[in-house]
This record gives sequence, structure tokens and C-alpha cells, in this order.
Amino acid sequence: MTSLENKEIEELSVSQLFCEQTYVIPIYQRNYAWGEPEVEQLLQDVMDVAMQNSTSDYYIGSLVAYRRENGEFETIDGQQRHTTLSILLAVLKNEFEQDLGKVDHINLGFDSRPKSDQTLRKLFKDPHRAGDEPEERTIRSAYEVAYRYLSREKDKVAAFTKYLLECVKILRVVVPADTDLNHYFEIMNNRGEQLEKHEVLKARMMEKLDTDQHRTAFAKIWDACSDMNRYVQLGVDSKVREKIFGKKWDRYSYDFEELCEKLAVASPTHEQQTLADIIAEPKLKDEVYKPKTEEAGTFSTIINFSNFLLHVLRVTTQEDVPLDDKRLLDTFGQHFARKGENKLTPDEFILDLLLCRLLYDRYIIKRENDEGWSLKSLTPYESSFNYNNSAGDMNKTLIMIQSMFHVSFPALVYKHWLNAALNHLFWECDEDDLKVKVDEAGYLEFMEELSDKFFYGRFGIFQDNEPIDYYKLTFESPRLPKKLDKSHLEQATNVQNFIFNRLDYQLWKRLDAGETFENVNMDYVNNRLRLNGFNFTFRTSVEHYYPQHPLGGAEKMADVDRFGNLCLISRSNNSKLSNYLPLAKKQHYEKASTVESLKQVFMMSYSDWGGGYSEVVTNHEELMIKVLTQKYEPSVS
Repeated sequence: MTSLENKEIEELSVSQLFCEQTYVIPIYQRNYAWGEPEVEQLLQDVMDVAMQNSTSDYYIGSLVAYRRENGEFETIDGQQRHTTLSILLAVLKNEFEQDLGKVDHINLGFDSRPKSDQTLRKLFKDPHRAGDEPEERTIRSAYEVAYRYLSREKDKVAAFTKYLLECVKILRVVVPADTDLNHYFEIMNNRGEQLEKHEVLKARMMEKLDTDQHRTAFAKIWDACSDMNRYVQLGVDSKVREKIFGKKWDRYSYDFEELCEKLAVASPTHEQQTLADIIAEPKLKDEVYKPKTEEAGTFSTIINFSNFLLHVLRVTTQEDVPLDDKRLLDTFGQHFARKGENKLTPDEFILDLLLCRLLYDRYIIKRENDEGWSLKSLTPYESSFNYNNSAGDMNKTLIMIQSMFHVSFPALVYKHWLNAALNHLFWECDEDDLKVKVDEAGYLEFMEELSDKFFYGRFGIFQDNEPIDYYKLTFESPRLPKKLDKSHLEQATNVQNFIFNRLDYQLWKRLDAGETFENVNMDYVNNRLRLNGFNFTFRTSVEHYYPQHPLGGAEKMADVDRFGNLCLISRSNNSKLSNYLPLAKKQHYEKASTVESLKQVFMMSYSDWGGGYSEVVTNHEELMIKVLTQKYEPSVS
């Protein structure tokens, strides 16, 4: 391939990107695919830098393009970022009335994708215009995600906008005219993985250890912990597994020298590697011991290893460590030193890492077989092993409350609930017995108190109008407001996901205990749950049960945006059914294989709903607020 000339590589600010030239997404590119985690991560990254150093440039990657004969740029790589920036500018312009300077239109289009093209332009020009034209749901959803995020940071939006336009940079790389685009695109989508930051961190930490035996033991434990999609015991050589974890694989060690001796009998040692060695021959996949006779199970973790390291660091230091894995090396650099200095040392950290990983495996939810959530322990059985429920009778409830938190805060930097859970488990684990076990009833009580903390600490009535920081809610015991600030329920489709998910958890727990609710068709509710069941999934769209723009010329509902008329569902169903009347929606959802929202099921239990039945909507809303705000106390027979 012909080498690029310097003039074909150009650094552009976001303002320049949208004021110069026109870009087209070719038909061979996939559809826009960013969801809430990716959009929020981009927003958080830019917001962090904008608030920390508003004069420094921030690079968000490259935009690889081909110049067509008509002067347009065909995007080869970078369409997800470019599309998201287009959506973000539309949000800033329309929802926060920000001055975008010379940016007066969206310069990104799509070959043979009129729905995507139309949606992007509508969002920039008039996002609230009523109409029956179809929308690209992923693009509309990203708009809503950005709006919700920035609504939480209203006082920072002006500074964010200025920084985004002037200081956020993208590197545009224009490929030569004789480039084989199909071949180039194939290369771009199959390029090798780069060296992970946690591998660099591993090398730096091993350099601080004194002996080869120490470095070998450290590396073996680190490697076992780094494979987040299977239980950590399976990453340790089977010859020493029982020595390390005990006969039931439920023990841990708090003596590094003892751990080194036990691991020394296992196969091949890790030679000390410099950072240069690792970069020269990076290990792209973790090479952990796995006998052919062992199957690791099909579990998927809810965070990655780099993020997990930050959780462990926060737990062990009890400091406000940022949960941003892009800052992994800098963050750890602030807390580690050579032996003799008053900082955490690698031998201490590796023991904490192993214990936290054992607790994480046992008491934090995972996806099993890409289907439901699970909370299971690994137990040896004759020549094999089994997975058993970790918390007995409380297993299902712990799964529900953890999955409620997880889907409410999808971005890794916002997994404060997980850090709170890990912190509780770490300090409640029996230090005398050295057994990986905590009181499950106490754990569930802690998680429910955490739900109350997050709810009242973030949405309560504050004299200074400032919510409590998540770190304080997690590691301290701040005085919490006793009442909900109901203005948080008056945000129409921008009511926060956590509020809806907490409500659904509260409803599920009461229904699971057999509780009944006055003026609700309980036969309908219980029958829907019996047939379809309910589990928490990633739902990002707030639906009006009675629609804003009803089909067929039906009467509009005056207070359509009230909390009583809203519920949280998946964006696909909201896109398909948004303008349908309640009866049509009810008939559609009754045929579905799962229940999306318990609040929605309660709304559907009423035979009449809409503008002419304001008393019904009011009664439902009052009931939902009561369930949302009251602590559940099981009735005593």
C-alpha cells in the first residue's frame, strides 16, 4: 500500500470537523451500534478533562477516510465516534441552547440508509417535531442517553461545550487514491490487539519484588485473577489448587511467603520480564493453566480486569480511587512504592487481589450461558467440580438487587454499587477462619440499605440542592434526607433509570412475598408474572403508556408526561409502539415471552387508562411513589 503523505494526516478540532467538508458512511459499514455504556464513557472522558484542565487538548482517536471524486470523504474507520459527536452537538444545541459557533448543520450522511440520515438531521434541526416518519432507534436512544447525562451536569454544560468544540481533537487520516478499500477495511477490522495496561502494571509491580520466587508467585496469582470469565481457582495449577484454596476451595491466605512456597511446586516459573520484554512479545491472551478435562463454565463478567484492579485498590486503600481504567497506570503509580516506603506494596496487594477475586466470584452476579444472571460458588466434587447457589434462600433476591444496580449504572466508571458490595464483603470476611464466606442475610440487608442510600442520597431534598457524592455514600455514613424530592419524578422521559429500576425491585420483592395491592387487578398481575416472569435487563427508553401523539386522531392526554404514565422499557419496543394506544400495547406485551417492566404490568392491570381517567392514573402514581419510598417490612402472620 502506498505510504501516506504528511498533508493527508490532519489534526482537527470538533468545530473544524463539522465546519469543513462532508463525510459519508458507506454501505459496507455496520449500522450505528453505540449504546448507553459507550456514549456515557465518551461524555465522562471529555467532561473529566474539561473540568481538570480546560486548556489542554484531548484526542479521541482517528478518523480514517477516502476522498471521493466529488470531494466527499468516505469514512473507513471512526464512524461510531463521528456519529456520536453529531448526536451530542444536537443535544447541546436543542436541549441546552448552547452556541455551537460556526457549526450550523450535520455534515455526516449515510449511503443507502435513509432512516439513519433522516434521524440524524431531525435530531439536529427539530428533535421534538411530531411525525410518523420512522427513526433509527439506536441514534435516538444515544440522543436520550446524552441528554440524561448532561442533565445531571447542568452547571458544567457551558464549559463542556466550549472545551468540546475547541480542545477535543481527532486525527483525520486520508488514504491514497489507489487504495483497495475492501482490503483496507478488512485490515482495519482484523488488526491485532494492543498491549493491555494491566500487563504494563504487572511488569512494573513485579520489578519491585525481591526474588524470583516472589515474582513467580505474584505472576501466577495475577494471571489467574486476570481471566474474569471463569472462576479464579481454575486459573491455578491443579497440583497446588487444594494447597492454596483448601479441600472445599473456599480458603484464602494472608501470608505471602507461605503462598510463594505452595506455588513453588507448580509448573513453569515466570522469569522476570522488563517492560521492554513484554512490549516486544506481548501476551495478547492470558495463558492460564487449564487441563483438557476441565470445563470452565460459560460465565460472563460484568466488569473487565483493569476495572476490577481499581475496585480492589479502592477497597484496600479506602481512598477515592477513580474507577476509570484509562487512568490505570497513573492511579496505581500514586499508591505504590518500593518496600520501606509508607505505601502499599505488591506482595500486600496481590493477597488483597486474590481475596477480592474469590469474593467477587462467589458473591457478585455473572451472566450464565449468555442468558440469565447467576450467583454461584465453585465447589470440588470427586474428580471434577460443581457450581452451587452461593446464598441459599437469599440467592434469588441478591441476584435481583445486584442486577437492578448493574443495569441502572451500565458504564464502568459508575459501578459504585459494586465497589460498595466488594468493600462490604472484604471487611466482613472472617479473618480468623480465613474462609471465603460472609453472612448472606447481612449482605442482603447491606445491599438494600445501599439502595436506600443511593436513592435518598441522590434524589432526596437537600438544603443546598447538591446530592451526596457516591464515594461518601459508599465509604462514609452521611446524614441522608428523609424525603424524596419529587421534582426528580417530573422530568418526563428524563426520569433516571435507577428510579424506575428501584421501583421494579421494590414491586418484585413485595409480589414475591405474596403481597396484594388495593385497587389493582392482582389476578392479572400475578398471572402475567407466572407466565412470563421478570428479570432485570438493559432498558434505556422511558415509555408513555398513553402516547404523546396517539394514532388515529385519538384524544390527547393533558398530563401525559406525569410519572404515573411512564415506565422503563427496551428501546426497540418503545420505537415500535410509542404512538399506540394502551389497549394495543397491552395486547402486544401479553404475547411477549418476558415481562419488561413491573410498573408497566400494574398499569396494564387497569381496564381503562388515559385522559378521561385521570383518577386512575393519579391512584397508580400515588401507589408507585409509596412503594418507591417506603422500606419494605414483611407482614407477620
